[in-house]
Amino acid sequence: MGEPSVLRGDEGARQGDEDTTAATDLASLRTLLLGPEQQHLAALQTRLDDAKARAEDLGEVLPQALLRHAQDPHFTRALTPSIEKAITASVHRNPKPLADALFPVMGPAIRQAVSAGLAGMVESLNRTLEHSLSWRSIRWRLEAWRTGRSFGEILLVNTLVYRVEQVFLIDRRSGLLLQHVHAASVETQDADMVSGMLTAIRDFVQDSFRVREGDGLESLQVGELSVWIEPGPYAVVAAVIRGTAPREFRRTLQDTIEAVHLQFGEALESFNGDTAPFADARPALEGCLESQFRADERHPRTRGAWLVFAAITIALVVWAGLWYRDHRRWNHYLDVLRAQPGIVVVTTGRESGRHMVSGLRDPLAPDPQTLIAETELAPADVVGHWAPYQALDSALVLSRAIAVLRPPRGTTLTIENGVLVAAGTPPLAWVSEAAKTAPLISGVARLDVVRALEPAVRAAIGVIESRPVLFVRGSVEIADNSTSIASVLADVQQLNALAAASGRRFEVDIVGHTDAEGADDANVPLSLARARIVADAIRAESVPALTLAVRGVGSAEPADAGQSETSNQLNRRVDLRVRMDR
Repeated sequence: MGEPSVLRGDEGARQGDEDTTAATDLASLRTLLLGPEQQHLAALQTRLDDAKARAEDLGEVLPQALLRHAQDPHFTRALTPSIEKAITASVHRNPKPLADALFPVMGPAIRQAVSAGLAGMVESLNRTLEHSLSWRSIRWRLEAWRTGRSFGEILLVNTLVYRVEQVFLIDRRSGLLLQHVHAASVETQDADMVSGMLTAIRDFVQDSFRVREGDGLESLQVGELSVWIEPGPYAVVAAVIRGTAPREFRRTLQDTIEAVHLQFGEALESFNGDTAPFADARPALEGCLESQFRADERHPRTRGAWLVFAAITIALVVWAGLWYRDHRRWNHYLDVLRAQPGIVVVTTGRESGRHMVSGLRDPLAPDPQTLIAETELAPADVVGHWAPYQALDSALVLSRAIAVLRPPRGTTLTIENGVLVAAGTPPLAWVSEAAKTAPLISGVARLDVVRALEPAVRAAIGVIESRPVLFVRGSVEIADNSTSIASVLADVQQLNALAAASGRRFEVDIVGHTDAEGADDANVPLSLARARIVADAIRAESVPALTLAVRGVGSAEPADAGQSETSNQLNRRVDLRVRMDR
């Protein structure tokens, strides 16, 4: 059984007590001297580590800092790049909020600009179409080519009787412009400058010639334009006319200046430079924007030209309809392609009179040619150029993994965030090989077989923990009726293989025991020696996925509390206990 060891610890115990007392006194002194500062520093460190508290502190001072430095140009330059990037990113992510914010401003401005441009375009287009298919129009086109002027200008000169292009409402005393309107297709100069020039010319005439009181300049000629002026008590209406207006138009100007004085008499009399009250005078002035063109003298020979024009128009309409149908089908085909995982459309266009599309295609993606049938396009009308690549769509990655790994019957694979997860009851040999191959598959980071191997791991642990190794009384020799050490080693090797395949580690506690006979100071070393015998045998088998911990407990943990030899035989043992390695 061995000789019991004798411990001589009285002197050592006294020395330990003295060291403990000194350490306690030193800790108390440190607490008295440095306690408040340490508590304050700990509180500061806790607040610095609290991200939410720091955010609240910053939120309290940030508005004041922004207001204090709002006029600082350095502050503006510092914020500008961040604000520009934020707006750009917001527009790229979702342009709708910015569009909604600008809508009340941009909508009216766009509508006004489009309406004005469209009105002028329609007017010019109507006149052009009326004279585009005739011998006279050919003559005018030749004249436009010879003179270098546009066909529209030549058409206007030959068909226009007169057109009122601009109307000015001018304060009679100061010469300031009150309102200005113009025809939609007319390019205008600075209205205030024109108003000032008209006032200066009128004053020159009154100062340089003997005229009666109340008389003044009624009209003047400027190249192809004439200006008719109609005065009132406080304001003057001036109309810029291209062509020769009839005398009846003078009555229109008189009615207009009378209507303006009737509606805005008080504002005109007390005018102090503010033109805002006269914005409502625009409808009256716009009523003066008259125009008249010569009647179209049609010739019977133009009927044939109109028939040709009608035939061309019908042909264009038919062509446009066919083009639109083909364009719609082509766009539908592109939408179908872009919706397919594993297909990336890079460029589109025309090639040899046929539609062309090029891009990237995963070998597992559907054939683009087979998708043409869904769009009513003819396969012969589409040319595709596809370069092979491997897509990272989850469905394609999973299909690729199944094709490469070929999981055995009873084993299924799924993919979660790039991790290939195995379920079922896969054989250990397949798991070992698949774990090496899976990371080589595009889109797969690793193979996770923890859940799949969990039943096998539990079974292996159950077998190991249920087979103690029994020993001969008072020695480290394994009993004849004990579990074979070879069986224990086989069980441990199985657990090591399962742990390595699932990427896990386990800790195996090897606990030695003795029976209750003999003293503890002899039984504990004996139990430890028995545990080391088993541990050395396991280490010799190389189990890198397992961590071994050896200890002896003597007779403290009996397997059978009885006093018989059968009970003692069961207590002279080594147990193996398995747990997850930390």
